[in-house]
Amino acid sequence: MAKYSFLDFARDVLAESDKPLTYQEIWRVGVERGLATRVGTSGKTPWQSIGAQLYVTVRDDDASDFIKVGKRPARFFLRARAASLSPDVVAEIEKKEAQLPPTKAKYSERDLHPLLAYFAYSNPAFNRGRSIYTKTIQHEKSQKSGYGEWTHPDMVGFYIPL
Repeated sequence: MAKYSFLDFARDVLAESDKPLTYQEIWRVGVERGLATRVGTSGKTPWQSIGAQLYVTVRDDDASDFIKVGKRPARFFLRARAASLSPDVVAEIEKKEAQLPPTKAKYSERDLHPLLAYFAYSNPAFNRGRSIYTKTIQHEKSQKSGYGEWTHPDMVGFYIPL
């Protein structure tokens, strides 16, 4: 019995899809359908493996089961079902995605300052063996104004030579 590959996974997902999908969408839909357990991968980024294999097979194999539709992001679809696609399918998908509200970060820049301070203090590859101390600057309280000058950094770092 042949091993269930990433291309088999993509083929099964795209067989039931009515539109071309990115490799990330192929992985997400396959996981939702419970196909991920059949692949038996232990990698940390299996969607990247699917993407790499799809790109290579479309590029190198003229008889591939897959076709690439659109660019940035590239989407994939089954060659056997290509006749069912309308010519402007990618434009329609991109138009729908453009109408979706943009996702906002769930954190502010200042929330990351403790992580940056820890990194600057403790990472010897960054600080070259010196303890770098950091301070977050509350620039909202400053009374100075300038023309695009960097007068109020969010964070500064220094070390004390011994």
